[in-house]
Amino acid sequence: MTGDDDPPGAVVAPPTTAERSSPTVARRVPTTKVTPTVPTTSTRAQTPPDPLEQVRVSVISAVLHPAGTPAGQRRRRARLGVRVKVENRGTKRVALERPSLLAARQRVPTDPAADNQGARLGPIDAGETVDVTLRFETAGAVTGQLTTQQRARIVVAGRSWPISVNIGAPVRHSQQSGATAP
Repeated sequence: MTGDDDPPGAVVAPPTTAERSSPTVARRVPTTKVTPTVPTTSTRAQTPPDPLEQVRVSVISAVLHPAGTPAGQRRRRARLGVRVKVENRGTKRVALERPSLLAARQRVPTDPAADNQGARLGPIDAGETVDVTLRFETAGAVTGQLTTQQRARIVVAGRSWPISVNIGAPVRHSQQSGATAP
């Protein structure tokens, strides 16, 4: 039996033979709830942060120069220059994979023929910021999408970044003196 002044959850033991003769006496038995404990330390090893997560990319500009020659126009060839600023905010040197362009469901790597010091992303030291113009050679559907939609994505440091493409002047291949046509 429980009374009005019993705390919630109190269990009242049944009366003994002596208590049965006196209805006002009841023996109270306190209850305790057992809560299982969960260890607070994790047994899983924590993985170190990915150094590429410390890399920040800012796209400064992207200019597409369509081909100016009739043969280049037929093949829808163009050259795209994407100026980016890449910052390593981490504490370790980061080596980046070769950047690429995503357009028309195709992945186009940077142009190896234009791979000079100002157009290549090499390892970046901790705290260093690099300003570089990535150069891409495009043709066909990729050039078509770049000229009509004027947008695409570039992949730098394992992540893709959106770019807005401006259309520049057509590029004409100039023959150097003494060179013969193929």
